[in-house]
Amino acid sequence: MYGEKHPLIKFRILFFYITVITVFSLLFVRYWYLQVVKGEYYYKASRENTLRVLPLIAKRGEIYAMSGEKIATYKPAFNIMLDRNRFNKKHIKKIAEFLKIDEKELRERIKKYSNIPRYISVAIKENVSIEFLSYFEARKADYPELFVDVEPLRFYPYRDLVAHVLGYIGEPTVQELKKIGEYTFIGKSGIEKEYDEILRGKNGIKRLIVDSGNRLKEEKIVTKPVDGKKLTLSLIIPLQELIKTQLRQYKGCVIVNNVNTGEIYALYSNPSFDPNVFSSRFERKKWKNLKKAKGNPLLNRAIRGRYSPGSIFKVAVALSALEKGISPKTTFFCPGYFKYKDLEFKCWFEPGHGKLNMIGGIAHSCNVYFYNLGLKVGVENIDSTCFKIELCEKTGIDIPGEKKGLLPTPEWKRMKIGQPWYPGDTINLSIGQGYLLVTPIEVARFVSMVANGGKLITPHFLVSPERKFEVKDLNINKNHILILKKAMRKVVTQGTAIKLSFLKIKVAGKTGTAQTISGGEGKENNSWFSGFAPYENPQICVTVIAEKGGHSTDIAVPVAGKVFEFYAKNRELFK
Repeated sequence: MYGEKHPLIKFRILFFYITVITVFSLLFVRYWYLQVVKGEYYYKASRENTLRVLPLIAKRGEIYAMSGEKIATYKPAFNIMLDRNRFNKKHIKKIAEFLKIDEKELRERIKKYSNIPRYISVAIKENVSIEFLSYFEARKADYPELFVDVEPLRFYPYRDLVAHVLGYIGEPTVQELKKIGEYTFIGKSGIEKEYDEILRGKNGIKRLIVDSGNRLKEEKIVTKPVDGKKLTLSLIIPLQELIKTQLRQYKGCVIVNNVNTGEIYALYSNPSFDPNVFSSRFERKKWKNLKKAKGNPLLNRAIRGRYSPGSIFKVAVALSALEKGISPKTTFFCPGYFKYKDLEFKCWFEPGHGKLNMIGGIAHSCNVYFYNLGLKVGVENIDSTCFKIELCEKTGIDIPGEKKGLLPTPEWKRMKIGQPWYPGDTINLSIGQGYLLVTPIEVARFVSMVANGGKLITPHFLVSPERKFEVKDLNINKNHILILKKAMRKVVTQGTAIKLSFLKIKVAGKTGTAQTISGGEGKENNSWFSGFAPYENPQICVTVIAEKGGHSTDIAVPVAGKVFEFYAKNRELFK
């Protein structure tokens, strides 16, 4: 045996000492690294295992109708939340099956939250029923990453009645999320979108601490939510309800507005939809079904429907003639048809109207009178007048998504169709047919301009002294306006809207029966009416279009009559 002074023994002892010192040194360095360098990181990590941060959803501002009804409010909703600190991606299939959500949709939903700090819990199934909540509570122990939270849910008590005015809310896109800086549902269409910043408010933050058994240990409000502001609209709900019942099965819309202020008392587009389905997420399949639903209920026909105006456009042609200096006493003879070279154009009244001046031509909506007048005025003058009165331009109504009509010009036809402008095009244009397209809201603004004496006023819903809407004086000769108003009154007393002459209120207006693209007759035509009352001191304008409603007297005129009756009996609601 070797003694302890032997070189080999000395080496082994030294090696042992060095090994021990090295191991302890490494452990010390590691301990120092974990405690000092990474201490804050691991402290936060340990806190996040039990810390949940939830947004305190601000209550979206309520919306009221002018007649006092609450038309957009909120109700409590139960949401299934995901604690992303506890979430394991391997469990996503199991969670999807448990919550009865499509797995692909759930993956996309969670991915959407990637820009939000991980410690903030997020909703993955909203507005669940009490039955589902009971089902969830009975099994939640198996899903520690899931829990229930309550938030205010947007609710529309009148459902489809004011859907195209109010619009709806929805979850933000990635771009919208970056812009608003917080995850909350935002306005996607209608008033909800136009005034989103006012209505939305600002979310607060709530901090929860739970134990490993998902039991709440501590709750603290970090920042309080700031609720959105309320809005009042010029809508009159009983009038809106009347219009819905009158349109019945016909696709189309009705607009009722104040000719002097631009306030819209009613706007109903048929068919409509229930905006409540958008207040929380719903299956992609439901969204596709709604988009493909019969009659396209998501289309707001009042601001996005583009139609041939038919004989309503004759008022604009008459104004163009007056502006050019053509006398309203100028007459043309109507034998029931009009021949231009080798072409023949018919009047809607086959026996013919005989000799007519401008007022008679408008009153009886004589096509032959306006074939002659349109050629005499010329397309350039007709277009010039339409540019002046902005007939085929956006009105600026305070709901987004408005489309503008189409005013065909010789230059437009060359550019778009590659053909020159023919006299036959002017003949068709003169009676509101051919390439010409308008939206109902454009027609409403135009007829209101005639009623108020030549002022172009932006139509709107918001009742607020803080926002001013444009009023533009077009400087139209007052005598020309008076001639048009007299002619539109005769439409009711002697002409195509004589059914309205029996009302207790004096009405003036213009009918229109416009052919559709299919070129069919009878019920294939669109039924138009736009007019104002009282005739002596105009206050309201009523514009109606019923798709494939036949002649104007079949649907549009009777519907307008019901609206004028309502106004006459309920004038206090319009103040």
